[in-house]
Amino acid sequence: MPYRFDLIKVILKKELLDLLRDRRTVFMMVVLPILLYPLLLIIVMQVTAFQVGRLEEKTSRIVVLNGESAPRIMDEIQACPVLEIVDSLNWRAQIREGELDAAIEFSTGFEETILEATETQVTVYFNSSRDFSRLTKKRLEEPLSAYRDEIIEQRIIALDADPAMLEPFTQAEENLASDEQQQGTMVGRILGYLLVFMVLTGAFYAAIDLTAGEKERGTLETLLVSPVGRMEIVYGKFLATVTASALTASLNLISMGLTAVYALQMLGKGISGLGSIAISPLSLFFVFLIVIPLAVLFSGICLSIAVTARNYKEGQSALTPVMTAVILPVMVVFLPGVEINPTIALIPISNVVLLTVEFMSGNYPLLETLITLLSTSIFALLSIWWLTNQFNQESVLFRHADDIKWSLFSRRPAATATPLPSSATALLTAMILLIALSLIGSFTQDWGIIRALLTSQAIIILPVIWILYRGNHDVKRSLALRLPRPMVWPAAFIIALSGWLVTVELAALQHTMLPFPEDLLEQFTELFNTLNTMPLAYALLLLAVLPGICEELLCRGFMLRAFRPRLGTTGAIVIVSIIFGLLHMNPYRLLPTIVIGVLLALLSIWSGSIYPAMLGHFMNNALSFLVHKNEAWLSEIEWLSSSESDLLPLGVVIIAVIFLSLGLYWLHRIGSVETTGEDKKAPATDPFRALS
Repeated sequence: MPYRFDLIKVILKKELLDLLRDRRTVFMMVVLPILLYPLLLIIVMQVTAFQVGRLEEKTSRIVVLNGESAPRIMDEIQACPVLEIVDSLNWRAQIREGELDAAIEFSTGFEETILEATETQVTVYFNSSRDFSRLTKKRLEEPLSAYRDEIIEQRIIALDADPAMLEPFTQAEENLASDEQQQGTMVGRILGYLLVFMVLTGAFYAAIDLTAGEKERGTLETLLVSPVGRMEIVYGKFLATVTASALTASLNLISMGLTAVYALQMLGKGISGLGSIAISPLSLFFVFLIVIPLAVLFSGICLSIAVTARNYKEGQSALTPVMTAVILPVMVVFLPGVEINPTIALIPISNVVLLTVEFMSGNYPLLETLITLLSTSIFALLSIWWLTNQFNQESVLFRHADDIKWSLFSRRPAATATPLPSSATALLTAMILLIALSLIGSFTQDWGIIRALLTSQAIIILPVIWILYRGNHDVKRSLALRLPRPMVWPAAFIIALSGWLVTVELAALQHTMLPFPEDLLEQFTELFNTLNTMPLAYALLLLAVLPGICEELLCRGFMLRAFRPRLGTTGAIVIVSIIFGLLHMNPYRLLPTIVIGVLLALLSIWSGSIYPAMLGHFMNNALSFLVHKNEAWLSEIEWLSSSESDLLPLGVVIIAVIFLSLGLYWLHRIGSVETTGEDKKAPATDPFRALS
């Protein structure tokens, strides 16, 4: 049915009016952006100026040891109005506790030793954890530095030499960065960081109010029974959320722009290049341009999550992890040496904040901008697809308000158990495993490769066993433990072999754009060298068999089956493949690992069984190990060698792609009969009750 845009417009107006009637939403969207930044800046700058002035005027309490050995320096210290000499027996402890600011100790016969042109020493004691103690140290260093320069000049003159000989040349510098580049780099980092969070905040509160808020007010049911289509309601709410997010971004740009003008004028009084505003309005236009698809992305994600909540409070709890998850890609703007490039432009959120810095500096990289707009738009479309999927599920729109009661160890009764774990359970498991593998990896570095491999596989498989047992789920369905048709095996073998060649080529291509660090290459070499010392069967057991079983039961069994009823086949394959790539803790092989994950997921889905995916995983790891083990022998094969690069010969890649396509087509044809029943959705349940 074609969408009735006049009804979408009506829904949009209705939702915008609802948002404007809510004081909390209006405050977060309008009042906060306009008032917060100028108010914070004025307060911070005034407090900073007051504190700096107070510290400059505050008198430092110091202790002088053997001061009689340096009468000339003592005269300078005593004449300084902000230095006060006090007596103390326990001066070290008092400096640590902050009761004294610093101490200076001269060696015995300090000045006499200097006049004799021999080496002597002066020591300054201070507390680096206290700002004022560090300031006092600088105050004491000033007379010491002046006295040192005076003595050096006297010694040079005594040698009938020109003191200028100590400075054979003068060093000059000229900053070629324009005023716009200087200001843009400084302002762009802060602007990009804050802007992303404000765009998310605008979508955050609007999404909660238009979904969970309507459930709490009891108006969602009235809207659903009106003569308006479900998708027209979805797009009306979605456009209202995008409007709120974009409005928040616009107001933030204006507010932060005016705030930046004030800040630059204040800073420019003493800093060259900051006295006047040099940032172009065109820069702000381009920043707003790349923020629009980001607002669409955040709106789709926030609405998709908020619609699962039963009330406003639960909606805030559900969306809070989104705010936390955004921190990591945003913080890339503060990493030293990280600049926008075509590879980083593919990463959502990070590309926006880094492009903001470029735009504010007067740089407009065309390729990176187009890639950023394209990648962010693709992710935004995926969020819209997820949103429409959520609104088509009655279990999401009409969640019961009963209390969620669960026990950590008791098994769920069979009468209330669901055949498959929920997608929320799978997502929570993935997050816990990512953290656990990261933490355990730091502890197992000294355990040896064998113990580390066994530990990681145990961490992967144990949660799956515990969740399936405790939730009383159907183990065979949850893990796809059934034999495929016999003709699936040749197709799986062809897909695994040709897919391995394709992913090897992808890894080589990625290496040309994002070279592997030397320490990572050394780790792989150490791993393979250790495995080479073992019997071949034992090495393959550790490297190929165990991961092929444990990781496949987790990813292509447990997670793929849990996500599929909620996200559909395509969505489940994508999310599971990304999780599979992240679980390997290797960003330099993320893309090839995700591609391998997609192929293994297709093997499992189209065959209706986990076993072909296990075969493919085994072959991928085993082939990589065997190639490394026989590298010297393979290098003697003329048609495999390449003097120009590490890439495979073009003919090999073309043949691999052809066989991969044929294998996938063959598998899809012969496996479709077996997977007809697999496409049926499991009974919809409250996603949080999978843990009960």
